[in-house]
Amino acid sequence: MKFAAGLIALAAAAVLTPAHAADINLTTEEYKPFNYMEGDKIVGFGAEQVFEIMNRAGLTYDVEMAQWSRAIGLAEKEADYCVFTASHTEARDPLFVWVEPLNVDRTLLIKKAGSDVNATTIDEAMAYSVGTQSQDYTEALLKDKGFPKIDAAKDMETTLKKLAAGRIDMVAVSEAFFNSLKKDGVAVEEAVVLSETVLSMACNPGTNADNVKKMQDALKSMIDDGTQAKILAKYQ
Repeated sequence: MKFAAGLIALAAAAVLTPAHAADINLTTEEYKPFNYMEGDKIVGFGAEQVFEIMNRAGLTYDVEMAQWSRAIGLAEKEADYCVFTASHTEARDPLFVWVEPLNVDRTLLIKKAGSDVNATTIDEAMAYSVGTQSQDYTEALLKDKGFPKIDAAKDMETTLKKLAAGRIDMVAVSEAFFNSLKKDGVAVEEAVVLSETVLSMACNPGTNADNVKKMQDALKSMIDDGTQAKILAKYQ
Protein backbone atom coordinates (compact mmCIF):
# COMPACT_ATOMS: atom_id res chain seq x y z
CA MET A 1 0.00 0.00 0.00
CA LYS A 2 1.72 3.18 -1.25
CA PHE A 3 0.98 6.67 -0.05
CA ALA A 4 2.26 9.99 -1.38
CA ALA A 5 3.22 11.77 1.80
CA GLY A 6 1.61 15.05 0.81
CA LEU A 7 -1.78 13.40 0.45
CA ILE A 8 -1.96 11.81 3.88
CA ALA A 9 -4.57 13.22 6.26
CA LEU A 10 -4.29 12.71 10.01
CA ALA A 11 -6.47 9.59 9.87
CA ALA A 12 -4.69 8.06 6.89
CA ALA A 13 -6.46 5.49 4.75
CA ALA A 14 -4.75 2.36 3.48
CA VAL A 15 -5.40 2.33 -0.27
CA LEU A 16 -4.13 -0.27 -2.67
CA THR A 17 -1.95 1.20 -5.44
CA PRO A 18 0.60 -0.25 -7.85
CA ALA A 19 3.89 -1.19 -6.22
CA HIS A 20 6.70 1.37 -6.58
CA ALA A 21 9.87 1.97 -4.65
CA ALA A 22 9.13 3.90 -1.47
CA ASP A 23 11.44 5.93 0.75
CA ILE A 24 10.36 3.90 3.79
CA ASN A 25 8.61 0.54 4.17
CA LEU A 26 6.40 0.50 7.26
CA THR A 27 5.17 -2.62 9.05
CA THR A 28 2.71 -2.90 11.89
CA GLU A 29 0.24 -5.23 13.58
CA GLU A 30 -3.40 -5.24 14.65
CA TYR A 31 -3.09 -4.11 18.27
CA LYS A 32 -5.81 -1.72 19.40
CA PRO A 33 -5.54 1.20 20.23
CA PHE A 34 -2.00 1.43 18.82
CA ASN A 35 -2.72 0.33 15.25
CA TYR A 36 -5.82 -1.38 13.84
CA MET A 37 -8.17 -1.54 10.88
CA GLU A 38 -11.32 0.57 10.90
CA GLY A 39 -13.07 -0.26 7.64
CA ASP A 40 -10.39 0.21 5.00
CA LYS A 41 -8.30 2.58 7.14
CA ILE A 42 -5.33 1.90 9.40
CA VAL A 43 -5.98 3.98 12.51
CA GLY A 44 -4.78 4.14 16.12
CA PHE A 45 -2.60 6.50 18.12
CA GLY A 46 0.57 4.91 16.78
CA ALA A 47 -0.57 4.76 13.17
CA GLU A 48 -1.88 8.33 13.07
CA GLN A 49 1.38 9.66 14.48
CA VAL A 50 3.47 7.65 12.03
CA PHE A 51 1.44 8.76 9.00
CA GLU A 52 1.69 12.38 10.13
CA ILE A 53 5.45 11.94 10.63
CA MET A 54 5.80 10.72 7.05
CA ASN A 55 3.65 13.59 5.80
CA ARG A 56 5.73 16.23 7.58
CA ALA A 57 9.00 14.54 6.60
CA GLY A 58 7.99 14.55 2.92
CA LEU A 59 8.64 10.82 2.56
CA THR A 60 6.73 8.23 0.55
CA TYR A 61 6.01 4.87 2.12
CA ASP A 62 4.42 1.45 1.83
CA VAL A 63 2.47 -0.07 4.73
CA GLU A 64 1.98 -3.73 5.60
CA MET A 65 -0.16 -4.96 8.49
CA ALA A 66 0.92 -8.46 9.56
CA GLN A 67 1.42 -10.69 12.56
CA TRP A 68 3.94 -9.12 14.91
CA SER A 69 6.64 -11.72 14.25
CA ARG A 70 6.65 -10.80 10.55
CA ALA A 71 6.26 -7.06 11.17
CA ILE A 72 9.28 -6.80 13.46
CA GLY A 73 11.22 -9.45 11.55
CA LEU A 74 11.19 -7.40 8.35
CA ALA A 75 12.45 -4.34 10.22
CA GLU A 76 15.24 -6.42 11.76
CA LYS A 77 16.41 -7.79 8.40
CA GLU A 78 15.67 -5.25 5.67
CA ALA A 79 17.12 -1.78 5.09
CA ASP A 80 14.59 1.09 4.91
CA TYR A 81 12.03 -0.88 6.93
CA CYS A 82 10.52 0.56 10.12
CA VAL A 83 8.08 -1.21 12.44
CA PHE A 84 5.58 0.52 14.71
CA THR A 85 4.46 0.72 17.45
CA ALA A 86 7.50 -0.95 19.07
CA SER A 87 8.61 -0.91 22.69
CA HIS A 88 12.17 0.36 23.10
CA THR A 89 13.64 -2.31 25.32
CA GLU A 90 17.23 -2.89 26.38
CA ALA A 91 17.42 -6.07 24.31
CA ARG A 92 16.07 -4.38 21.18
CA ASP A 93 18.11 -1.18 21.54
CA PRO A 94 21.16 -2.23 19.42
CA LEU A 95 19.03 -3.92 16.75
CA PHE A 96 17.36 -0.76 15.44
CA VAL A 97 17.61 2.98 15.05
CA TRP A 98 14.75 4.70 16.84
CA VAL A 99 12.24 7.45 16.13
CA GLU A 100 10.63 8.32 19.46
CA PRO A 101 8.72 8.79 21.66
CA LEU A 102 5.30 7.97 20.26
CA ASN A 103 4.16 7.46 23.86
CA VAL A 104 5.26 6.13 27.24
CA ASP A 105 3.26 3.12 28.35
CA ARG A 106 3.05 0.72 31.29
CA THR A 107 3.06 -3.04 30.85
CA LEU A 108 0.55 -4.96 32.97
CA LEU A 109 -0.35 -8.50 33.87
CA ILE A 110 -4.11 -8.83 33.52
CA LYS A 111 -6.43 -11.61 34.55
CA LYS A 112 -9.93 -12.79 33.70
CA ALA A 113 -12.47 -10.84 35.72
CA GLY A 114 -13.62 -12.84 38.73
CA SER A 115 -10.83 -15.41 38.47
CA ASP A 116 -9.19 -16.82 41.58
CA VAL A 117 -5.74 -15.59 40.51
CA ASN A 118 -4.34 -13.87 43.60
CA ALA A 119 -1.21 -11.95 42.62
CA THR A 120 -0.44 -8.32 43.38
CA THR A 121 3.36 -8.40 43.00
CA ILE A 122 5.74 -9.78 40.39
CA ASP A 123 7.02 -12.40 42.84
CA GLU A 124 3.48 -13.63 43.50
CA ALA A 125 2.74 -13.68 39.77
CA MET A 126 5.60 -16.11 39.19
CA ALA A 127 3.39 -18.93 40.44
CA TYR A 128 0.97 -18.51 37.52
CA SER A 129 1.02 -19.18 33.80
CA VAL A 130 1.29 -16.00 31.73
CA GLY A 131 0.31 -15.64 28.08
CA THR A 132 1.74 -13.36 25.41
CA GLN A 133 2.32 -13.39 21.66
CA SER A 134 5.44 -14.73 20.00
CA GLN A 135 8.28 -12.20 19.61
CA ASP A 136 6.28 -9.45 21.29
CA TYR A 137 8.35 -7.33 23.68
CA THR A 138 6.33 -8.81 26.57
CA GLU A 139 7.70 -12.27 25.82
CA ALA A 140 11.28 -11.02 26.29
CA LEU A 141 10.22 -9.03 29.34
CA LEU A 142 8.70 -12.09 31.00
CA LYS A 143 11.81 -14.15 30.25
CA ASP A 144 14.12 -11.43 31.60
CA LYS A 145 12.13 -11.30 34.83
CA GLY A 146 12.37 -15.09 35.20
CA PHE A 147 8.75 -16.14 34.72
CA PRO A 148 8.77 -19.95 34.57
CA LYS A 149 5.46 -20.54 32.80
CA ILE A 150 5.22 -18.46 29.63
CA ASP A 151 2.69 -19.32 26.94
CA ALA A 152 3.54 -17.54 23.65
CA ALA A 153 0.80 -17.82 21.02
CA LYS A 154 0.92 -16.64 17.40
CA ASP A 155 -1.14 -13.51 18.14
CA MET A 156 -2.93 -11.66 20.95
CA GLU A 157 -6.37 -12.85 19.85
CA THR A 158 -5.35 -16.44 20.48
CA THR A 159 -3.83 -15.50 23.84
CA LEU A 160 -7.01 -13.75 24.99
CA LYS A 161 -9.10 -16.77 23.98
CA LYS A 162 -6.84 -18.93 26.16
CA LEU A 163 -7.35 -16.53 29.08
CA ALA A 164 -11.13 -16.59 28.65
CA ALA A 165 -11.09 -20.40 28.52
CA GLY A 166 -8.96 -20.69 31.66
CA ARG A 167 -6.03 -22.27 29.84
CA ILE A 168 -3.68 -19.55 31.14
CA ASP A 169 -3.89 -17.45 34.30
CA MET A 170 -2.76 -14.00 33.15
CA VAL A 171 -1.69 -12.10 30.04
CA ALA A 172 1.06 -9.50 29.67
CA VAL A 173 -0.18 -6.43 27.75
CA SER A 174 0.38 -2.71 27.44
CA GLU A 175 -1.81 -0.51 29.63
CA ALA A 176 -3.23 1.16 26.51
CA PHE A 177 -4.28 -2.23 25.14
CA PHE A 178 -5.82 -3.15 28.50
CA ASN A 179 -7.80 0.10 28.51
CA SER A 180 -9.00 -0.68 24.99
CA LEU A 181 -10.17 -4.13 26.10
CA LYS A 182 -12.09 -2.62 29.01
CA LYS A 183 -13.67 -0.04 26.71
CA ASP A 184 -14.82 -2.86 24.43
CA GLY A 185 -16.39 -4.70 27.35
CA VAL A 186 -13.87 -7.54 27.66
CA ALA A 187 -14.05 -9.05 31.16
CA VAL A 188 -10.47 -8.51 32.37
CA GLU A 189 -8.87 -6.94 35.43
CA GLU A 190 -5.46 -5.45 36.20
CA ALA A 191 -3.34 -7.66 38.45
CA VAL A 192 0.32 -6.54 38.45
CA VAL A 193 2.42 -3.72 36.94
CA LEU A 194 5.41 -5.21 35.14
CA SER A 195 7.24 -2.18 33.74
CA GLU A 196 7.16 1.16 31.94
CA THR A 197 8.40 1.48 28.38
CA VAL A 198 8.91 4.04 25.61
CA LEU A 199 6.90 3.32 22.44
CA SER A 200 8.64 4.08 19.16
CA MET A 201 9.25 3.51 15.48
CA ALA A 202 12.06 0.95 15.20
CA CYS A 203 13.99 1.18 11.93
CA ASN A 204 16.55 -1.15 10.44
CA PRO A 205 20.10 0.22 10.94
CA GLY A 206 20.50 0.21 7.16
CA THR A 207 17.74 2.78 6.78
CA ASN A 208 18.83 6.01 5.09
CA ALA A 209 20.16 8.19 7.92
CA ASP A 210 18.84 11.41 6.39
CA ASN A 211 15.35 9.93 6.27
CA VAL A 212 15.57 8.81 9.89
CA LYS A 213 16.55 12.38 10.86
CA LYS A 214 13.63 13.77 8.85
CA MET A 215 11.24 11.44 10.72
CA GLN A 216 12.67 12.35 14.13
CA ASP A 217 12.52 16.06 13.33
CA ALA A 218 8.91 15.65 12.17
CA LEU A 219 7.98 13.90 15.41
CA LYS A 220 9.63 16.66 17.44
CA SER A 221 7.59 19.25 15.58
CA MET A 222 4.42 17.26 16.38
CA ILE A 223 5.31 17.20 20.05
CA ASP A 224 6.17 20.91 20.07
CA ASP A 225 2.97 22.06 18.36
CA GLY A 226 0.65 19.79 20.38
CA THR A 227 -0.32 17.41 17.55
CA GLN A 228 0.94 14.35 19.41
CA ALA A 229 -1.03 15.26 22.53
CA LYS A 230 -4.21 15.67 20.47
CA ILE A 231 -3.76 12.24 18.84
CA LEU A 232 -3.11 10.53 22.18
CA ALA A 233 -6.13 12.22 23.73
CA LYS A 234 -8.31 11.05 20.86
CA TYR A 235 -7.56 7.38 21.59
CA GLN A 236 -6.94 7.42 25.32
